[in-house]
Amino acid sequence: MRTLIDLFNNELGYARIFAEREGFGYELTTYRPRTVSDLFERMSGYDSHEAAAEAARQQLASVHQVPRAKKKHLNR
Repeated sequence: MRTLIDLFNNELGYARIFAEREGFGYELTTYRPRTVSDLFERMSGYDSHEAAAEAARQQLASVHQVPRAKKKHLNR
């Protein structure tokens, strides 16, 4: 059973830190859909809350916003 022990966010998304039977883990959620899924959106097996939180912070910081499509101006 997982127990939520921490939650933090930035302008790109948020991360939940869980205590689990095997140790600690994190789960990321981004505010915008990602074009490519990431293998590290959810990880388990950390020895400490701090290690899971640091890994989640690094993953959340590496999320890049999806660039807006540029409008093409047609010259007539």
